[in-house]
Amino acid sequence: MYVYANVYQHAYGNLKYFIENAVREHDGVDYIFILQQTENKPIDESKMPPLPKTNAFYFQHENNCFDYGTMGWFLDKYTIGNPWQKQSSITNSNMNNNKTNRIFDIRRYKYFIFMNASIRGPFFPPYFLQFLSDYENEFNAPYYWYYIFTKRINDKVKLVGSTISCIPVPHVQSYLMITDFTGLSILLKDSTTSGGRIHTGVFGCYSSKSDTTQVSEIGISTIILNSGYLIDCLIPKFQTIDFSKKGNYKCPVYANPYADKSIDGTSLEPYVVIFVKYNDKGSTTEPQDRAMLYQHWMEAVKTKNRTSW
Repeated sequence: MYVYANVYQHAYGNLKYFIENAVREHDGVDYIFILQQTENKPIDESKMPPLPKTNAFYFQHENNCFDYGTMGWFLDKYTIGNPWQKQSSITNSNMNNNKTNRIFDIRRYKYFIFMNASIRGPFFPPYFLQFLSDYENEFNAPYYWYYIFTKRINDKVKLVGSTISCIPVPHVQSYLMITDFTGLSILLKDSTTSGGRIHTGVFGCYSSKSDTTQVSEIGISTIILNSGYLIDCLIPKFQTIDFSKKGNYKCPVYANPYADKSIDGTSLEPYVVIFVKYNDKGSTTEPQDRAMLYQHWMEAVKTKNRTSW
């Protein structure tokens, strides 16, 4: 589920890059792109990046919630299978208020990916892409971009992302989060009202960014940890750390990991964390500049008809 809000100059480019480099028709994923409207003005989808016809869909929503409130709106209106809902009444309500007549049964899915348009990716080094090509040819089995994240989810780990921040407590940063059905069920329990609607908790709609950060971004990891599971990310320094126990980790509480030189004097490497912040903020220049350069190199390879992946 991808929330797009055109609130800074790189948002469209980030969306376009992701669709062109990650979204495929037969990669075992249903892609939901939620376009945030301004003043209830419909967005012309013909001007948005084209999507595969069978497994990728645009939906539109007024931008009156932050990302996870908007995701809650979608889960409430367009899905069934929430274990904390009475399915018959919710299914009828969803169908009656659903202009597309498209309903997604979340019980059909093993993993759930939540992301927004503040990041650009995925970025993979050429040698890894060559490895994937050789692997697929040799074993006749696909290896999809999201495996980097989903293969980290197991009986103990239920939430994964590119980065973990310790401001003010350890949490997977909200621009990219991946969980499985068990993890989503835990989060939905926090967000489902007694009437069966997904209107509160981590998927609630909040008017301020600070409330959203505290309740949704930090709250998601807190709920997963308090439920006895672990969180994980791709930052090399944070590998195999049990963030549920304070004495197990030493990470900075004064700088976001995506800020320049915030991890032991170094900056994030796009080829390591796969997705990097790519927006208008001046504190993330080094990862963003590298991502821009890597994208330029990749496009040059394709333009010159050299071997590409």
